[in-house]
Amino acid sequence: MEHHESQNETRLDEFFEMFDAVEDDIAELVSDENEEPRQIGGYECLFIAFSNLRLYCENSGIRLKQIEDQYKELKKSQIDEESGTLAVHEDLDENNEVVNFCKLLEQIEDSFSALEKRCEKSGEVFDEWACVLIMYSYLRNYCVKEKVDFEKLLKEISHLHSEIDKDENS
Repeated sequence: MEHHESQNETRLDEFFEMFDAVEDDIAELVSDENEEPRQIGGYECLFIAFSNLRLYCENSGIRLKQIEDQYKELKKSQIDEESGTLAVHEDLDENNEVVNFCKLLEQIEDSFSALEKRCEKSGEVFDEWACVLIMYSYLRNYCVKEKVDFEKLLKEISHLHSEIDKDENS
């Protein structure tokens, strides 16, 4: 039992390192310390987040297709509700898409914290699967809210990852 808990904590640590890397990558791109700070928007932020999440899932043995299926089931179960549990807050109306995306990351972190507290009270296991699903769900909902073509985004990420794989193998 202790080994399982230790393994779960290690995987959670790795997940949160990946999540923090999303914030770090975005901050680095827009930093004034760059010779030429890049102009990025919400799409590029989504690209970074989904790319990191996909790599994390591949390295952890989590099939993103299973997460997508669970996300769809979650969406179906929320159809009758006024607002979904993992809905993107409406206060994301600022003109700065990067600021909006950072607010989204804060919402995701708040959901992680709420789930962790609930699990502590109920005795449920707070695990990486739930965290991946939460992050994925918020990112997908953000795609819908911002009218981002999710399939196109995934194709671009797949293309980048295959280019990286080619470079590593040559």
